[in-house]
This record gives sequence, structure tokens and C-alpha cells, in this order.
Amino acid sequence: MNLNSTTRLRLVTIAVTTLLTVGIGGYASVHTYQNDQAKVDSRIKETIQAAIENPGRELSASLFFLDQYSLDLSLFLLSRDDELTTINESTELPYKEFSLNDVKSSKGRVSGGLDGEDFHYQALEIAGGDYLIVAGSIEAAAMALRANLVAVAGFSAIANFLAFILLAIFIRRIKRRDDVDALARMQEFLGDASHELRTPLTVIKGYVEMLSKGQISDIEMQGRAFDRVNSEIGRMEGLIHDLLLLAELGESAVRNQEVLDLSAILRAHSDDFATLHPARKVEIEISDNLEVLALKEYLSRFIQNALGNIARHTPVDAPVRITLTRIGRNIHLAIEDGGPGLPQGAYRDKLRTLNRFDKSRSRENGGSGLGLSIMTAVVEKIGGEFYLRPSQLGGLAVIVTLPMVSSSGAPKQSGSNK
Repeated sequence: MNLNSTTRLRLVTIAVTTLLTVGIGGYASVHTYQNDQAKVDSRIKETIQAAIENPGRELSASLFFLDQYSLDLSLFLLSRDDELTTINESTELPYKEFSLNDVKSSKGRVSGGLDGEDFHYQALEIAGGDYLIVAGSIEAAAMALRANLVAVAGFSAIANFLAFILLAIFIRRIKRRDDVDALARMQEFLGDASHELRTPLTVIKGYVEMLSKGQISDIEMQGRAFDRVNSEIGRMEGLIHDLLLLAELGESAVRNQEVLDLSAILRAHSDDFATLHPARKVEIEISDNLEVLALKEYLSRFIQNALGNIARHTPVDAPVRITLTRIGRNIHLAIEDGGPGLPQGAYRDKLRTLNRFDKSRSRENGGSGLGLSIMTAVVEKIGGEFYLRPSQLGGLAVIVTLPMVSSSGAPKQSGSNK
């Protein structure tokens, strides 16, 4: 059975609350019970000691000790013929039968009650082979223990109930805050997407209206108009494709992922980029056999977006550095450029799935404006971390950290293409 994060949090909270209340309350109850028993045992030992210190007068000495300190203990005399005589009767001790075998085993130490009775006793052999028995009830301590344990159980139930209520309020507030944040992001995203769609639609509508009314009669101008319409249609198709990809990446269901050699995939795209942009100095430093668990089409789209942004937004001769290394149990991917970079505040922004760091760049360069959103969603989908920082080359550095599946430990392979 799969449990969502909220259910798991509730179960963990209840378990921790139960352990704390039951553990602390149970320990305190048992400790109190043991102290009460120790007090009874101490009184029994002191009475026996008073008898020992008065040889020949054990009975009278023990009776005097009980009366002097008002101790509610029972005093018995067991003859060597196994006859039991009650000398002093406690108000709490219900048990009045002892045998020679019982008392012989309790000489010199306090023993527990017989047949499950809640009392302790100790025997002392006196002159003539008789036994003096001092016994005290621990029924009050046992009743207090049971009452304390019931109280602990009740307190634990109340604490769990309160913890559940407080946790529910906390989760509701967190969810409400997340919903508000998600709604704001979605509204911003829908506003951006609608603006991106409105621009080509306006161009297409204008040219179609002009062509349908015969306002463009020149053949050459008509050809340019049709080319413009086709260009805007292509732009809309790209935008819709990006929106569908974002929707797919945002689905809770996870498609079957596979172990991929990120080193090989990145090297292929890097070599293609270097070949298609001969004016750039492209440094490629990729360690071999670094594998991740992902979908190939998602990884390829991420790399294509990162390199495509460099091609669109940096000078044709701006340098590029692509590195892939292992750091601990993670894979570190960095794609840097020597372009103009971003405004300083953009590097501090927390990247979110429905975010764009420069809304004007897509319109100026014909993109959909959703490239960063797609890149962020891809990294989130495969359990990685994605952020931006200034590049040592002077422009933007796209940094990704991904969990590594396995590594052959092969040395890093470096190269340089120009």
C-alpha cells in the first residue's frame, strides 16, 4: 500500500507522540512503583535488624520497633512444627499462610509474595528453631502503578488527538499557501503563454485579412505575407509542443525510466554544437561512464535547450565550456558561456517550473519562452537540482546536480574543439 507524504507525516507524528508520552509516563510510573516497593522493603529490613540487635528478645524488639515508628507491617511466628501464629496484623496484608520451605528461602533477604500476592516478607531464625516473619503489603503501590499506567494511556490518547489536530491545521495552512503560490505561478504562466500565442495569432489574422480583401496585390508582397504566416504558424506549433511537454513533465505518473550513459549523450550533443558553431571556442570536459536514471528524450531536450539558448542569446564567437564530472555520489553538469549573462538579481532567484528569467528574449529570438521551465521540469522529474550562476567565462552558467546510478571509475576525458 502506497501512502502519500501527508499520511506518512501523520503516522510518524502519532508514533513519536506515543513513544514520548508512553515512554516518559511509563518510566515515571514504574520508577514510582519501584520506590514504593523499596520503602516497604526498607521497613521490613529495619524491623528484622531491630530483632537481630536484641538476641533473645526478638519478638518484643520487633513489636516495639513497629509501635515506635507506627509501621503497618504484619508480624508472624512460625514454629519448627510448621505452626503459624499472628503476633501483629497489618491492615493491608491479606495473606496469612507461610511454610517452613517458604521462610527458609527468605532468610537474609526480602522475598516477593507467594502465589502472586502483592506483599514482601523476610524471615529471621530465632532461638529454638522458630522463625520470625515480617511482612508488608505492596498492594497500594501496585494499585498506584495500574492507575498511573491508565493515566499515561489516557494522556497519550489526548496528546495524539491534539497532535493530530495541530498537524491537520499546519498541513492545511501549508497546503493553502502552496495552492496560493501555485495559483499565482499558474496565472503568470497562463499570462505568458496567452501573450506568446496572441502575438502570432495577431500577425496571422492581420495578413489573412489583408490577403482575403485583396489589399496585397503585388505577387512578391503576397509571397512575403505567406512566408510570414507560415513562420508564425511554426512558432505557434513550437509553443504548443512546449506546453504539452510541460504538461507531461508535470504529471504525477512516472514513465518507465532507464539507466542512461549521460556522458555519451552529452558528448554527442556537445560535438554537434561545436561542429555547427565553428566560430566559437568550445571546451568539452566530460568524464566517462557517468550514468543516471531518466528518459533519454528528456535529457536530450534539456541539453538542446541549454545549448540552444547559448546559440540564440550570445554572440556567435562567444566561448562555451561544457563539463561533466563526478562529485561524491552525484553527477555535476555545467554548461557555461561567455555571453552577456543575466541581470544580477536573476542569479538569486529560486528556479521554479513555471518561470522565465527574461520574458523579452523569446520574442526577440523566435522562441516560445518556456525553455527554462522545461529545463527545470526535466531536472525535477529525475530527482536533480538546477540553478544558475555567473560563469567564469563572463556569461551564464547552467548548473545541474543529478544522482548517479553507477560509475566505472574511469579517468576524466578532456578535450578542446574550436
